[in-house]
Amino acid sequence: MLSDNMIKKLNKQINLEFYSSNLYLQQSAWCEFNSLEGCAEFLRVHAEEEMGHMHRLFKYVVDTGALANIGAIEAPKADYKDVIDLFRNILEHEQLITREINGLANFA
Repeated sequence: MLSDNMIKKLNKQINLEFYSSNLYLQQSAWCEFNSLEGCAEFLRVHAEEEMGHMHRLFKYVVDTGALANIGAIEAPKADYKDVIDLFRNILEHEQLITREINGLANFA
């Protein structure tokens, strides 16, 4: 059985992965709107990958007998100055997710 603290941290990561999927899907929409079809496709694939991460974490929590807790997530930013601004945002977000995953692994 997982500790309550570990369950809390895993649920936080589940929600971060869920947000990541929504973020990349929203960014894909921005790219489509701005005729950046290659970027849009890249981000749609990335959104699906993040949703896969969320599902794996969700299944792990459930399989341990704990309650997976899907909370409310904020709406992602929908507008960018240009494609460079968009990819800077992606880099910052990926760095955040990496820090969170590393923190989770260290806690475990």
